[in-house]
Amino acid sequence: MGVVIGRPGECVAYYRLYLMAEPGGKFVGFQEIEAPDDDSALRLAEAHAGPKPLELWCGTRKVKTFAAKADAH
Repeated sequence: MGVVIGRPGECVAYYRLYLMAEPGGKFVGFQEIEAPDDDSALRLAEAHAGPKPLELWCGTRKVKTFAAKADAH
């Protein structure tokens, strides 16, 4: 199930937050995110930061790469 942010009737964009095995490596899972804009999607994605790198994509456009957090457990 994805994460949705926004008000009823508001247009949203569809994002995928990919969990990477290693930086630039293969993805090992993903979370779907629906948000009205990149800033909102980035806030949601940052909450998933952990011991593996993440990449946030909107269609074929990479929005941001999140480095793995060394102190995440």
